[in-house]
Amino acid sequence: MPAMSRSFVISQGQDCDDVVIQLHEPTLTEDNLGLKTWTSSLLLSRRLHEMRRLIPGTVDRVLELGAGTGLVGISAACLWKTHVLLTDLPEIVPNLQQNLEHNKDDIQEHQGSVESRALDWADETHTPVWEQDRFKVILAADPIYSADHPKMLISTVRRWIRWETDARFIVELPLRDRYDEERRALRSILEELDFSLVAEGTDVGYDDWRGPDGSLAEVTCWWSMWKPNVPQP
Repeated sequence: MPAMSRSFVISQGQDCDDVVIQLHEPTLTEDNLGLKTWTSSLLLSRRLHEMRRLIPGTVDRVLELGAGTGLVGISAACLWKTHVLLTDLPEIVPNLQQNLEHNKDDIQEHQGSVESRALDWADETHTPVWEQDRFKVILAADPIYSADHPKMLISTVRRWIRWETDARFIVELPLRDRYDEERRALRSILEELDFSLVAEGTDVGYDDWRGPDGSLAEVTCWWSMWKPNVPQP
């Protein structure tokens, strides 16, 4: 796919102006899928306003894993008026940082703040130094396209999330036929590693790929919200 720049409109709910986020997407080459904005990111961004009621207390620190072009993290910063650290592989971060800079004024206008950093899920030595470095909420959109990813993703979540009942891990991913086993593995690993399901559902959107008739491909996505199982005193 060629390079493009486009705008995404995210609702803040009734009586509030929409958030308009402008993103640059470089030419898609080889396997750098994080250089494009996928429908699961847009659907999750548009669900964040509703999801906020399922997160108790204040949301002071948010981490996005596999941020790609930055749509979800920027949306969270604006809608939740909070600080978001957006992370991805080193080759994705330069374009991500460019998008954060391009939307900086709008993010600040909505009382949010953002920063970006490289984070490789396979590097288990990269962990928080202090407890205050952990995050109240972790977000991930379309993070699984390998059999290794469910375990790597949840291992990273466990390292970086605050282990408290008010913390949340939120994930949305498309229901692609070839990744049924990986989706089942994601749920199984979360349950095995002491997470409980708070809520789940499906959304329907469209990816950029067109079929033989020229129509956009309809995609159903599964979203879910999880919390750590914290032993009661």
